[in-house]
Amino acid sequence: MRLRLPLVALVALALTAGIAQATIRPVRAADGPLLARKATYEEKVAESVAQRLTRKHVNVRCGPLGVPGARWPNGVSGITLFGPSGPAGYALLLPEVCAQLISFRSAPGAYDPRACTDSECLFAVEKAAFAIQTVTHESYHLLGCMNEAKVECYGMQSIWYAATKLGASVEVAQTLARFYLTEMYSHRRTSTPAYWSAECRDGGTYDLRPSSHSWPS
Repeated sequence: MRLRLPLVALVALALTAGIAQATIRPVRAADGPLLARKATYEEKVAESVAQRLTRKHVNVRCGPLGVPGARWPNGVSGITLFGPSGPAGYALLLPEVCAQLISFRSAPGAYDPRACTDSECLFAVEKAAFAIQTVTHESYHLLGCMNEAKVECYGMQSIWYAATKLGASVEVAQTLARFYLTEMYSHRRTSTPAYWSAECRDGGTYDLRPSSHSWPS
């Protein structure tokens, strides 16, 4: 899950690699220590995914979100804070999200839902898809979009891309995206309607690649 707050924080250090990194100021005092320390290996992996999607230098930190409903895997798993002028410059993810990204990166082929023969395997795939979706979702918030339904849809369409950057084959990555669509996104219509839209479909208003029909990849 993700959450849009009245303020939102993420990471826009610089618009291009040739621009010096800007100072990131925490929106909330509690975020200061997270931003002050160096990124961990897990955080660098999350940052690499976000940077490839946004084409910006971004900061991602794993730690307490400081919002109600933050829990893994059935709750708010990441936040992006916005100030008056847009994204504040950093994203926060639950530690479990970052750990799941590392697990996926170590053996992406193990998260192919087609190979699952029991519920335990499918649950592992679900957690991997949710972790990747959390990063892609927050990346679109980082770009300035605050509409949760649109961001969720854009993030889902970017699961395959993020998964390939974490080492998955295109086939496995696309299968994982379709798994999220059918097994997870479809339930948002009733469970979290603010994150669902009828326009999130092949050829819909939120289709990032209308000329392609390999939905949602």
